[in-house]
Amino acid sequence: MSQTTASASSAWVKAAIAFMAIVALWNITKLPFLMSFSNDGNVAYNSRGVELSVNLGHWVKGYRSNKMRTPPCNFMLVHSALGLTILFMMILSLINQTWRKRYCKPFFWFAIIEGIHAIPASLANDAGFKPLFLLACALLVGTGVWGLETNKRYFDNEARAEKHLFIQYTVVTIVNSFAAFLEVPNMISAFKSKTADGTFHSHGDEPHKVFGHTLYDALPEKVGMTIFLGFTIAVWFIWPLLLLDLKKPRQNEENSNGNDTVSEATRLL
Repeated sequence: MSQTTASASSAWVKAAIAFMAIVALWNITKLPFLMSFSNDGNVAYNSRGVELSVNLGHWVKGYRSNKMRTPPCNFMLVHSALGLTILFMMILSLINQTWRKRYCKPFFWFAIIEGIHAIPASLANDAGFKPLFLLACALLVGTGVWGLETNKRYFDNEARAEKHLFIQYTVVTIVNSFAAFLEVPNMISAFKSKTADGTFHSHGDEPHKVFGHTLYDALPEKVGMTIFLGFTIAVWFIWPLLLLDLKKPRQNEENSNGNDTVSEATRLL
């Protein structure tokens, strides 16, 4: 690979990581508002139901966005936990390629679970996106199953398996980030409306007609909150701590006598 090609490839990787980091950070800012929905004392806002850009709705006075049909905890929080984890794992796989194979099983299982979990929300969509959302669910589940099969047969042809893993990770991540591509145009339209006539476009003062009547609403919201907290504590905090081996660097240093070579493929954990 020429130096120019390598530089271009590195630039694309950095751009992809930056994009995913922005998407992740944006969605992380929504979590406190979803967790406190209907319990934060903001009766005027909460009475209108959950909105897509719930963070902007609290930050910018008068800002309104598309109505969500699904509940904040049983769907949004659980969906966010899975989606953010997928983004984090994709970023890590770009930083160190060896982690792609090493942690592909949980990655693909998270994708499959996210796809299945989103099916009722996709079926509840009445804005013309139902076929697109169902396709996204199918891609998450199908690509996840394909990825698990690739991992099972990895050593039959490692070079081909690595290519397939990269494709699978990429498909899952793009589908997972799809909502960001839908939210940005709505945000642009809202601020254009504000600039044009001084008010944000109204989406009505009532929750969406489906809100409170989806399959997710069959269970109390505390179930989704419990799953969210349990998942994030286990996967975002406990799992990374278990992966750390503080003794390993010292042992490697003693055994190598200073001959270790650090490269892009060197594991950080």
